[in-house]
Amino acid sequence: MKYLVIAALLLLGFQGQAQQEEPDRYIPPPHLKMKKKRPGGDYELPDPKPFGTGISATDLQTLITVLASDSMQGRETGQPGQRKAADYIARQFEAAGIPAKADRNSYFQKISLEKTAWKSIGVKVGDQVFKNREDFYVFPNYISDVPVTNFKEVIFVGYGIEDPAYNDYGKTSVEGKAVLLYDGEPVDAKGNSLLTKSTYRSEWSMNWRKKAALAKSKGATMVFIVDPKLGENLKKNRQLTSTFGWTPTDMTAGEKAASVVNTLFISEQMASSLFGSKAEKTEEALAQLKAGAGFKSIKIKSKGEVWLDKDVQTLEGDNVIAFIEGSDSILSKEYVIVTAHYDHLGFVEDRVYYGADDNASGTAGVIEIARAFAEAKNRGVGPKRSVICMLLSGEEKGLLGSKYYVEYPLWPLKKTVANINIDMIGRIDDTHSNGNYIYAIGSDRMSTELHQVQEWNNELYTQLEIDYKYNDPKDPNRFYERSDHYNFVLQGIPAVFYFNGTHPDYHKVTDTVDKINFEAAAKRAQLAFYTAWDLANRPRGPLVDKK
Repeated sequence: MKYLVIAALLLLGFQGQAQQEEPDRYIPPPHLKMKKKRPGGDYELPDPKPFGTGISATDLQTLITVLASDSMQGRETGQPGQRKAADYIARQFEAAGIPAKADRNSYFQKISLEKTAWKSIGVKVGDQVFKNREDFYVFPNYISDVPVTNFKEVIFVGYGIEDPAYNDYGKTSVEGKAVLLYDGEPVDAKGNSLLTKSTYRSEWSMNWRKKAALAKSKGATMVFIVDPKLGENLKKNRQLTSTFGWTPTDMTAGEKAASVVNTLFISEQMASSLFGSKAEKTEEALAQLKAGAGFKSIKIKSKGEVWLDKDVQTLEGDNVIAFIEGSDSILSKEYVIVTAHYDHLGFVEDRVYYGADDNASGTAGVIEIARAFAEAKNRGVGPKRSVICMLLSGEEKGLLGSKYYVEYPLWPLKKTVANINIDMIGRIDDTHSNGNYIYAIGSDRMSTELHQVQEWNNELYTQLEIDYKYNDPKDPNRFYERSDHYNFVLQGIPAVFYFNGTHPDYHKVTDTVDKINFEAAAKRAQLAFYTAWDLANRPRGPLVDKK
């Protein structure tokens, strides 16, 4: 028995009628006895096999051979080889008839990265020296390059807020002075904010830059923010600033820093050193403030120096995007994103890091998936949801291409139902005897249904051995957090990551095209396509039923 296909309904002119009537059951081929019911219930899908089988070993070989060639110079982000690879990928999308829908009607989303290296950073108060990421932390993008700042007086301004409902500054002048304040906003004994008169916090608590910008407008030379949760927030600060030093930005470091005064988040112990003999007085002032007695700023004689001598480097890259618009008037405003990173490690001393498996293989797979969806659309059976096939840059520098996209998305993340990520699908690891397997990571971490959709389509079409070894949350490799899907996961988007496992050539110059198993790569890319096809056509997105 053949699959029921929407294409047939289109040819007969019955699509509108079919949508109003109860849909026919989706019937699998007679040779397959499905173990379970279709996840999410019985629903009708167009037959994806004519398009999935078009993802071929021959085409993948052509693509991978070009992407992992000497001319691409290892595809390092920001280097000529990466830009050459981006142009090559864009030409493949153009040749497939996919319209350019990214930035400025191109195939590219330009990403801007920056890295701060500290020549010198530290604070000295009296004879005490305080260290970055021990006693205090900063956000480098918001720090102006000031090698040395001296201060003789610090003015304590409570929480540093000036609002119609509440004012810490009063008539106090902080022109040319360092300012000391507490993070958050004042609350009474019942936990109610003195600004909102409720348990809800105002923007002053949520956005430290608002306080720093206010201090700057009043002429302050520096802000010290006392962070009672310094230990906990130090970990978050390390996560935000530890992506190999590179962070995505939509502005230059100078523009960001110019919007605020230099700000350090400090420990309560460091604050005590700044308060000196006025420590007890400041505690009394805060207590009176919370009791509703108002607040008066306190001038503190405190001699010190701050070193914020920095070196900023910038880097430009590109995410390359194929957008296949959905056919359904409602579901087309929802999105399935298929990703792979195309960057690699570049070359050192004329030795090219080819990155054939990592990740020319995944890049080629996504190009083929984009072609398959485009072909389906050309034949009148395109996906109901819109499909975004995105090749990401900056992964090797800390998942930066995907981080940039989720910070500056071109299509709403709230309408993105799932992410399928492909990172290394061209090799066979030592654990398996042939290429008829794939590691799937994360499919059940957020959505039981996403996992079931993958299982269903594998049983129906590809019959790969799906190995969940690396999906174990206790797996020491922590691959779940190490590829681009993870930035989508952090936005609440369920994702699955396809991976062929490790091999001795990982991140070495020996990761070359001659070691790729193109048949295995094609079958793995087909599984990703069939899963994406189901997700793009089913009545609703996969339910998120896990935290």
